Amino acid sequence: MINLPLESGRLRRLHTYWRERAGTLPYPSRADIDPAGMTFILGDLILIDVLAQPAGGWRYRYRLYGSNVVQRQGFDLTGQFLEQHPWPAFAAEITPSYDRVVASGQPEIFTREQELDGRSFRHQSLLLPLGQDGTVSMLLIGVAFEAI
Repeated sequence: MINLPLESGRLRRLHTYWRERAGTLPYPSRADIDPAGMTFILGDLILIDVLAQPAGGWRYRYRLYGSNVVQRQGFDLTGQFLEQHPWPAFAAEITPSYDRVVASGQPEIFTREQELDGRSFRHQSLLLPLGQDGTVSMLLIGVAFEAI
């Protein structure tokens, strides 16, 4: 098991759930993940399709953008691509993390501070690969916001 310095108990619980669902494999498939087993964090989940590009690299499409994330950020990216994100600097900052998780099949933590509606927030995201046969086809992301 990878030692991840997760600040949120819900993110630690998500990591434990993901690890249990993987069993002896490096990561679980999408079919192994049951939303009923993640009710403790459901509104704070993002699910991303990983699309391989013919010229190499990947493109990321948001399949699900959790209701709590939508409420905090003020937009819903469900069905849109990462390059359509209304915060281009964030998209540029997160892309290398997505790429590393897809290439390695290993979880990663992404932490960022930002201002939303005149208030400062820190959020930590747990990026988890999903797929099979050595290919990551989706990213499951849990987000924990904290006012600072």
